[in-house]
Amino acid sequence: MKHHRSRLISRISLSLGAILSLLIFMASAALAQQPPGQIGPPPGATPKEQSQDRQSREFRLRNVERDASKAQVNQQRLKAAIDIVKQDFKRIQIVRNEMVDDLVAQKPLDYKLIAERAGEINKRAHRLKTFMMQPISEEQEKELKHEIDYKHEEIKAALIKLCNTIYKFTENPILKTPDVVDVEQSGKAGRDLLSIIELSDNIKRSVEKLGQE
Repeated sequence: MKHHRSRLISRISLSLGAILSLLIFMASAALAQQPPGQIGPPPGATPKEQSQDRQSREFRLRNVERDASKAQVNQQRLKAAIDIVKQDFKRIQIVRNEMVDDLVAQKPLDYKLIAERAGEINKRAHRLKTFMMQPISEEQEKELKHEIDYKHEEIKAALIKLCNTIYKFTENPILKTPDVVDVEQSGKAGRDLLSIIELSDNIKRSVEKLGQE
């Protein structure tokens, strides 16, 4: 089971640039498929042919209007997707820096605050995963899930690991220069994102249990 899980993780890759490029392509596809303008019926056309040409032009006009409307909707969806990715990416770094500050200052562990921060990171990392990674089956999702209940003395080490993993993810070259194709770095970014999701989920669940003791 462990070896199968490792093989599954190793096949998971991520490329922000590739995903956004695909979204842009999809958004502009409708405009690219619009038919060229027509100049009317051929010279000497019969009244019937002229009528058929007018009907054909009206039909094409409706198609152009429909395709333009679809293209506008796709562009709006693309912009919304890019905005969400940027916001989540930035917010994960901000929350991570807040956790680093508390760890460096050696502040007492605040389970409620830790749960809130881990929960936000988990939610935003999950959303990044839906935008930036290919979907996997529920069975594969279960194989990847590794639940750990951290004890009080293990929470700080888990937080440090989460902070370091977020740093590795956000500093990955594939996310800084998305036009460069690097299979190795892409796979590493995908695995780091999955680790962020797993770590934040385990930390949140653990501190919520510890807070009830």
